[in-house]
Amino acid sequence: MALVLAGVRLPDPVDGKSAVGFGIGVVKASARWARESVTFAVELPGRISALLDEAAVLVARIDAVVDAAQRLIDRTGGVIDRVDSVVDGAASTTRAANDVVLTAGATSTTALELVELFDPIAQQSAPFAKKFVDHLSEDEVDAAIEMVDQLPGLVKHMEAVIPILATLDTVSPEIHELLAVTKDVRRAVIGIPGFKFFRNRGEEKLADEEDHH
Repeated sequence: MALVLAGVRLPDPVDGKSAVGFGIGVVKASARWARESVTFAVELPGRISALLDEAAVLVARIDAVVDAAQRLIDRTGGVIDRVDSVVDGAASTTRAANDVVLTAGATSTTALELVELFDPIAQQSAPFAKKFVDHLSEDEVDAAIEMVDQLPGLVKHMEAVIPILATLDTVSPEIHELLAVTKDVRRAVIGIPGFKFFRNRGEEKLADEEDHH
């Protein structure tokens, strides 16, 4: 039966010669096994170091992938937030558009009501307006424009006159009193002896001056 030493198959011993050959084979096999063991033991740290280096590179790549995935998740979150903002803005715009539509509908209804109200009046007034326009000359249009241009100055003058008019209520009694005094003076003057004579002479003198002119 063949022997196996350290994974090496040894030849079957048969006789003395074969026993010598068997011994030599065992020595060679042992030496080869020892050399391979030593070589493996020497190369093992390098292989372990290379394996560790590859593992470190793999870990770095995994970290990079994780970082990239995290950035992608962050970007996705930002995109989702932007989408939410866009959706909210679209909802606000839709509500505003609905309000505008409702307002426009109400305005349109009011406009239709006004048209229905003023349409008969406009139809009745159209002949008069046409007659007015037909008889309106260019000079009259220019005069109307000039009058409109002078309205600001007229307003300023009115603003200056109105305070004076407001004081007439207080001036009116004084005017009445002045008129009463004037009447009393007239009566007194008429009562002066010879006043009628002097008045007649004054009237005659005024008449002569008018004749000379």
